[in-house]
Amino acid sequence: MSDTSHLKTYVKKHPDNKMGWYLLGKEYQNSGQEGKANYCFNKAGEVFEAFEKKQIPQDVWMEYQNKLAEIAHAQDKRNMRLRKLLVCCSFWLLILLPSAHAPGAISPGSGAASVVPEIRQTSAVIDEVIEQEASKEEVSPTAGSTNSEIKFTAADSTPESMSTKVGTLLSRQGSLPASTVVLGMKKEGNWLLWDDQLKTVYRLDKEGGGKVLVQSLDPKQCHCEPKDAAGLKAQATAWTSGQVELAVLNSSLIAYRQRYGGLPDNLQDLTKAFPDNVMDGVSEGMKPSFPSLRKRLADAQTADASAELAEGTALASSLDGTPSFTEPLRIIVDKSNYRLAVVSGNIMIRNYKVGLGGNKTPEGSYEISDKVVNPNGKSDGDFGSRGMQLSDTNYAIHGTNEPDSIEKDESLGCVRMSKQDVEELFALVPSGTPVTIQTGGLPDQELVPAVRYTSKQVSNQTNPNRIYHWLY
Repeated sequence: MSDTSHLKTYVKKHPDNKMGWYLLGKEYQNSGQEGKANYCFNKAGEVFEAFEKKQIPQDVWMEYQNKLAEIAHAQDKRNMRLRKLLVCCSFWLLILLPSAHAPGAISPGSGAASVVPEIRQTSAVIDEVIEQEASKEEVSPTAGSTNSEIKFTAADSTPESMSTKVGTLLSRQGSLPASTVVLGMKKEGNWLLWDDQLKTVYRLDKEGGGKVLVQSLDPKQCHCEPKDAAGLKAQATAWTSGQVELAVLNSSLIAYRQRYGGLPDNLQDLTKAFPDNVMDGVSEGMKPSFPSLRKRLADAQTADASAELAEGTALASSLDGTPSFTEPLRIIVDKSNYRLAVVSGNIMIRNYKVGLGGNKTPEGSYEISDKVVNPNGKSDGDFGSRGMQLSDTNYAIHGTNEPDSIEKDESLGCVRMSKQDVEELFALVPSGTPVTIQTGGLPDQELVPAVRYTSKQVSNQTNPNRIYHWLY
């Protein structure tokens, strides 16, 4: 009998042994049977979470697995002896008892003879049970689950991180929503890349009796076609874009508080005319999310950070109503590869190509002071259609009328960007955003969405009263 068969026999007889379920899941995983593996990992509960976070030496695994196999093998021998004894007893009873169906007589197919199939607990029966349970995990979404009940979250897409993420979710299954979808972020060096096309990796659906079904949505692991795959992908794309809106709003609220000492009462306070234009403009997703996000910041130093979540917003569709980007946005410029990134913590949201000035572009820490539309009254002048001054200096991040200078050292020290990139950056980052100019630290890979982030400007953000002399 194979180790897998022994383990199946063991967990059938000892269904409460979570380590047994975990080891059986590993056996299924190694043989490429992901549906059965996920079912076993779900049964393993907190053992799955604990052991997936650690690198357990192979000899420890083998010792534990062999011990379970020995126990199951010994149990099989005892059961076989018992079955033989029962069959033998049944045979002699059938010979010695009268053939007439007198009251109390044992006829074929009843009495002691029927005990044998009741005792039989073979690995084939266990395999059938697991097969039936595992097949349920390849149906998504579950009956009764509606799109409005799906909550999204994101994590590093590496197998180790995903295992930890799913294990953490399973450990708190009592507080999980009806359906949770985990999206995967690619890793580049120390950065996690936020893409508008993050892939759906796992889905967790609550069922009756405290069960949570875990389904892999990765085509490499699951060859099934999830129900309403196109609809789920559309929801995931809308959610990832909505998280960027929340990041802009959250950063703008924090920037406003740093400037004025308190939070704004409404969105209009963030989008005033120059020079009070903390935020470029308003998007549709910000309107219903503003009260909840403002309350979270206001209650950040208390135990109560809950708020009513408006249905249909990116905040309401997030797991626990928590935005993905809680740290304010900041800008990093890498002189070594002509890149400018917008990041929150260790998550990179954008990575643009820029033009620089070599040694004329200083390294150091700054923040965006003036944010100006059409610097010096022109949209096609030296500074393009947008300019963001760096602290109290003559350096700025701005557009250019020389697009061929991007990825070259042709400026007198400023950071040049293409028209599409600088206008998106202007809409993304509020006044007061920290800017770090350094050598190294960013990947070469560009990170820009197919559909750019935009917002509706509601005030005049030009500055006709000043001629800027940035070091173009």
